[in-house]
Amino acid sequence: MFKRKLCALDFHHSDTFNIDDQPDLQALIVWLEDQKIRFYPSEDRKALRQVGSSGWDDAFTKYLQELECPVDFRKQASVLDWLLGYAIRLEYSDNLEQYQALDKAAAQAQQPAASSAPSGLATLDSTSAEFKTGVTSLAKLLSMPQHSDPVMVFQAARRLIEDRFSAEAMAKASQHQDGATEIFPLDKMGLGFDTKEKGLNQAAKILRLLHIAELRQLQTSINEIIVAVQTLTADPKTDERLGKVGR
Repeated sequence: MFKRKLCALDFHHSDTFNIDDQPDLQALIVWLEDQKIRFYPSEDRKALRQVGSSGWDDAFTKYLQELECPVDFRKQASVLDWLLGYAIRLEYSDNLEQYQALDKAAAQAQQPAASSAPSGLATLDSTSAEFKTGVTSLAKLLSMPQHSDPVMVFQAARRLIEDRFSAEAMAKASQHQDGATEIFPLDKMGLGFDTKEKGLNQAAKILRLLHIAELRQLQTSINEIIVAVQTLTADPKTDERLGKVGR
């Protein structure tokens, strides 16, 4: 439970520390005060250093009160967790420049890897004129309705391309070449509500069409599963030796 924080503080018994062992716990508290927290002057730590004495608990309670520990003193694990976090904060502030240098070095080490393999979509500037022109041309090529938000049009175009021009979709299309192409004219499509803004209405219609397409694909998959199950149950194999019908 406390191993990561103890390791961060370079505690020498982080692997074997047992909070239920009172000598272990008291020794850790003394070590934290001596090495990391240093709230008391060295000469005022005498009562805490008397590990195992009858007055140690009172000295520890007084120590927590003076530290203004916000947790319930009766909850041993919570108190220790707070003390370890407090010690880590002090350790960081005492060596701030060292840790900042390490953070900077780590960030610089990660930067070349990130720049050498950028994400294609991450490099797009949706506010640039080139992006808007390209999206407009793509929408015209796909016979899609125009919209004021080029990002939404781009997302709809990507979905349309994935649905209509994937290997599976092309294979299905080749089997039904005589079938009519499905067209959704936004102007003639009912929305069911009115946002009072034409652009928002068109966006809602596009989202609805995408949702309907997903539902249709889901229904197709369900139908295929039903057919497969019916195929299995409609022609059971009979084993007369077992006196059972079925697989």
